[in-house]
Amino acid sequence: MANGEKPVSGKSNANTLAYVSFFVAALSLATSMYQGYLNTRFVDIVQSNVARGETARVCKDLIDAFFQIKFTATVLASTVAREKDANAPAVISASAAAQNAVSRFSAYGTYLANFQGEKKREEYTVLSRELERIVGTAQQMPPTDAAKLFEKADGLFGGMNDDCVRSATERF
Repeated sequence: MANGEKPVSGKSNANTLAYVSFFVAALSLATSMYQGYLNTRFVDIVQSNVARGETARVCKDLIDAFFQIKFTATVLASTVAREKDANAPAVISASAAAQNAVSRFSAYGTYLANFQGEKKREEYTVLSRELERIVGTAQQMPPTDAAKLFEKADGLFGGMNDDCVRSATERF
């Protein structure tokens, strides 16, 4: 080496190459771990949105079923008043429609209560039984008084509706 240059060592180049390789491997591992974390978060978000959407759909059907009961109970009372015979085909048909609406409501309420805990399950059962009682009583009420039957049920339904709102807005 004529001008005072140091000889380039092959060992120094090999060490540098090894350090660069380890750095790239570590960076690749960190990137892979971060990607796994992001994928897990994405799956959680999708599951949460699916659960929230399903709850909202059931709540919508539950609300529809409740107001269908109110309507069919009034129709039942009107039909009984018009026919004057509890065994008339129109009365039997109106009674079956009202009972079917209660069954539908009870099924949706049971489904929703399964995700709410034992206390809510009891509340929903009380509401379903109250609606069954109302439909049975509607046959003996004048049509103008049928709406009065729903005073207790309206209060219980308000609590159920609040549960639906809470379920739709909170994160699972």
